[in-house]
Amino acid sequence: MTLRNTFSIPTNPATFHAFQQAAVPIFVAKGTLYGIPALSLTNLSPKTTKWNGLVLICETAATKGPGATANRNEFQPDYSGDIGMIIEDFLMNNPNVTAADRLTFHIHPMGGAKGVLPVPTSTVVGKVTYMEPLAHYFGFTDTVTGKRAKPKGVSFVELRYVISLLPPTSVDDCHNTIFLNKNKKKIQFSSADEGKKGWYFGRYVNKNGDFGPWCAMFSAGII
Repeated sequence: MTLRNTFSIPTNPATFHAFQQAAVPIFVAKGTLYGIPALSLTNLSPKTTKWNGLVLICETAATKGPGATANRNEFQPDYSGDIGMIIEDFLMNNPNVTAADRLTFHIHPMGGAKGVLPVPTSTVVGKVTYMEPLAHYFGFTDTVTGKRAKPKGVSFVELRYVISLLPPTSVDDCHNTIFLNKNKKKIQFSSADEGKKGWYFGRYVNKNGDFGPWCAMFSAGII
């Protein structure tokens, strides 16, 4: 079995701020070395600027208050999600990432404490939401419980996909992979993909790297 990694992003706003202050400059400085697309960094840059501005407002005596805190907290999941996508897509299992940078990104092997984890037997029902042009956001529910909560021990949803006008014959025709660890994450497309469709298969991956069954194919147009 291939060793797989996982990662964690702090949710406490102050801890998250320190995390992004350390991680994002590495994205920029080593983007080419680590294979991070320039478009991903370009899209992240205004969000970094906005987040730092919201944090500054919260820390300035003349402007801090409940409203400023609420604005910061409301924006954090969006910004955190984009950082998480870069780590998942390009860094999590990238052999070029140095040990020191893995620590900064909070990347570590799956597993940890030894224990028997069940291999997932249920799978996901995928849903695509449109929140911005040329992007698909994803939500998942479990086929057994009908709830958003993942089964015990599950760390990610692995999503295989292909961009085309016609559907693939099977998951084997889908050569793009992304690992999602939150209900709402996105895939960003280019303008050349407009008018095509994203065709998707998803499955659970537990903390030991064991896979569940693939879900039924689902799709959405790229607009």
